[in-house]
Parts: sequence; C-alpha cells; structure tokens
Amino acid sequence: MSAPNFHVVNALPPVADAFSTSSDSDIIRVEGEGILFVIQQGATAGAAANTVTVEACSNISAGATQTVPFIYRECIATDVWGDWTASDADGFSAVGTVANSMWQIYVDAAELAEEGYGYVRLSTDETAAHAVLAGVLAIVINGRFEPRATTLLT
Repeated sequence: MSAPNFHVVNALPPVADAFSTSSDSDIIRVEGEGILFVIQQGATAGAAANTVTVEACSNISAGATQTVPFIYRECIATDVWGDWTASDADGFSAVGTVANSMWQIYVDAAELAEEGYGYVRLSTDETAAHAVLAGVLAIVINGRFEPRATTLLT
C-alpha cells in the first residue's frame, strides 16, 4: 500500500479571534493538481462573517496578487457537507453562526497557471466582528513533494 501524494501545511494556526479585521494564510507553492484549504472554526462569540477569497501570488512574498475563482462547501455538523458551489474571484461570505463548523475551498492549479502564478494564499476580510477560534489547513494535492517510504525495506 502506498501513501497518497498530498502535502499538508498549517497555513494559519488556530487562534482566538482568527479573522479579526482581515487575515491572510501563509503563501504556498502549488505544483500539481491543486490545493484544498480547510477552515476549521471552533467556539464563536456570535455571527462572525468573513468574505473569503483566494489570491494567486507571483512569489512567496506576494509581489503581485490576483484573486481567482474556486469551489467551496460548508460543513455545519460533524460530517454533513453541503454541495460544492462555484465562486468567482470575488469569493463568498462565510457566516459562522454555528460552533465547530468547517469550509473546504478548492483551487485547481490550472486556474493559477492560467493567470501566470504558481503560489496561492487564502484571504479573509471580516465583515461582522465577533471573536471566533479558528485556523486554516492547506493541502497540496499531488504536488512537488513525493510521499516518503515508511520503511527502508521497500
């Protein structure tokens, strides 16, 4: 059995009031099929709302950026996901009224390449201020990192 080829990055470590005003995840190089961001929200002090966008970046320091389209879905129960929804480059509004909810945001690497970019970050802009405990994972799918063998005998 071989391990799947994906690379997980702690793009925005969990923190209280994670999306205060606006925040950006780490910038990640995407070589392969694409990248899946997972926003995980814990306790919330109210109906926190954020506009979520994805920015293609020219390099690791975001010398130039451009928002790109993506697909997303929401989970408001332990393992009950909504349908995938297409978003244009303007993003979507994530309204966190339920504690322990999640969002998945998937960007196809072809979207980035089409714009001439190889790096990406998730960006949020707080539109209704309420403290929320949250973090963001990024999972590069079939990227430049090959899975390592679990033993030297194989």
